[in-house]
Amino acid sequence: MTAKEQQKIASCLSSFNALITAQAEKIAQLKMHKKGLMQGLFPKFVEIGHALSL
Repeated sequence: MTAKEQQKIASCLSSFNALITAQAEKIAQLKMHKKGLMQGLFPKFVEIGHALSL
């Protein structure tokens, strides 16, 4: 394998690594968004009790 071929392979793997990292960040952001939505749909019991006492 020539140095040029090795460089192309390394570049390709680096690009894949960047894509994987970007997708992992997107997943983390979507999980945080989902958590916020779920908390909005199902507020904690304490918050409901507090709201009812107002």
